[in-house]
Amino acid sequence: MSEIYTQPITAPCAWTRADIARSDDWQHELSGTEIDDLDRALKGIRNPRCRLIDITRDDFALPVLASRLAEVECDVRVGRGFFLLRGIPVERYTDDEVFLLKWGIGTHLGCAISQNVYGDMLGHVFDHGNEDPTAVRTRGYQTSAGLDLHVDRADMTSLLCLRRGRSGGISRIVSSISVHNAILAEAPNMLPPLYEGLPYITTEADGPVEIWNGPVFDVTDGVLSCSFRRGTIQKAIDSPGVETPPEKLAALACIDRVTNDPKLVYEMELRPGDIQFVNNYTVLHGRTAFTDDADRSRKRHVVRLWLQFFTPRPASAYIRDQYKGIAKTLDQNPAGYRTQ
Repeated sequence: MSEIYTQPITAPCAWTRADIARSDDWQHELSGTEIDDLDRALKGIRNPRCRLIDITRDDFALPVLASRLAEVECDVRVGRGFFLLRGIPVERYTDDEVFLLKWGIGTHLGCAISQNVYGDMLGHVFDHGNEDPTAVRTRGYQTSAGLDLHVDRADMTSLLCLRRGRSGGISRIVSSISVHNAILAEAPNMLPPLYEGLPYITTEADGPVEIWNGPVFDVTDGVLSCSFRRGTIQKAIDSPGVETPPEKLAALACIDRVTNDPKLVYEMELRPGDIQFVNNYTVLHGRTAFTDDADRSRKRHVVRLWLQFFTPRPASAYIRDQYKGIAKTLDQNPAGYRTQ
């Protein structure tokens, strides 16, 4: 267990709902000139059917938008911890062209990593229609259920809304640094169990089921980080033979209460063409449940990238291991959309 951070953090990453609501400098609407830049980059891809990993930042040059994306990357990595880029005209492109745009933009913010055992580099978040959200092997993004505030297994998560469905699916974010501040102020005795760790269980579609202990908070080189996957923790707790000490259950109840405090949580609706970027060390993200349209072409569909920062962040060996993506072990792609 790392040493517990005992001072409140006042950096930009420690924000509240009121802080976000009073300013809009965490979002940017693309200008016509910036959209033209994306158009040129898309048309400049020599072989649109090539593997995504063969398309580099040099292949997707953005002389107009690149400086803006550099500012986004910096704000996500060392600033507020999230950003919303709005206004990609997805209706003018085919789905595959949107996927290429999403990938190309991502090359300017980080290095893409695999999101599941199928080796998907481009993830597709939609309701598969036949998955039980409570099953150990079900990943939440395959369902229409609400997702508790959590981190993904990457430095940065990037989500592009392609279609938003009939209703629901509202994005929720909270500063995990402000969550730590609140627990420190209100219930500091709950921090040691969170630093010591909570149970996790394997949820990927392949490999042995393993249960382990994972710290929620960590301090490395004086830098506080968070790693909290709420659904995976619950599946571990509910597994046969797992006994969770009362002090850890109390700490879990405490962080549940604080992460869902309306004074801390900010909600936003992702419109088609919006891309949300979040830093998984300092921000937890989730969504409300959603209802789909009966027409498949109108079903909610979010396109996801997991990225590693170009400039690494200080973090424990455990968190670095958790945030390096998921090794490919299976060949089947169940998504039905381009992933590699």
